[in-house]
Amino acid sequence: MSQKQIDRRTLLLGAATLTAGGFLCNSAQAEDVAKLQTLKAGKPRLSPVDLQLSGPDGNIGSLTAQRGKPFLLHVWATWCGPCKRELPQLDAFYAKLQSPAIIPVAVDSGAPEKVDAFLKKAGLSHLPAWTIDKHKFKEWLGTPQFAIPVTFLIDAKGLVRATSEGGIDWAAPDAMAQYQAILASAGN
Repeated sequence: MSQKQIDRRTLLLGAATLTAGGFLCNSAQAEDVAKLQTLKAGKPRLSPVDLQLSGPDGNIGSLTAQRGKPFLLHVWATWCGPCKRELPQLDAFYAKLQSPAIIPVAVDSGAPEKVDAFLKKAGLSHLPAWTIDKHKFKEWLGTPQFAIPVTFLIDAKGLVRATSEGGIDWAAPDAMAQYQAILASAGN
C-alpha cells in the first residue's frame, strides 16, 4: 500500500468520524432542553448575587436591585449555538409576562450595543440587551469554567437556590405554571 493510499484512507476515516460526531452532538443538544420545573428551590448556595449589568446607551443595572423578590437569571451568549436555538422561545415567553422576573444577560458577547444589534437582527424584540462581565461572573461562580446557557433561580435574599445548565423549554404548554411555581418556591 502506498503512502498516498494510507493518507487518503486516514483522511476519509477522519472525515467520517467528525461527521458522525457532529450528528451525535446535535442530537444530544436537542435532548438537553430541560423543563422549568428542574429549577426547584433547594438550599441556598453561592454568595448573594451582586453583579453589575451593562445595557445599551450606557445604562447600568445591578442584580442587587432585585432583592426582595425572586427572579431567574438566564445567562447566554451571541456565539452559543444552543443559546441561539433557545432565544426565540425565551423571547416569546418573555413577551407574555406583565412584569418579568427573568433577567437574560449575555456573557462574553461584546458591548451591549453589539448584543442589541444581534437581538434585533434575530427578530428578538422583547429581550433586553443586558451584558455581564465574564471575569466578574466567573469570580462570583467561584470557577473558571461554566456552561451556557444556564439559568439560576435567585431567591428574595439574592441567593442561588437552583441552577439549570442547558436550554429551557420555554414553549412547553405548562411553562407559565412552572415559572410561577418556581418563583413562589423561592419567595422566602
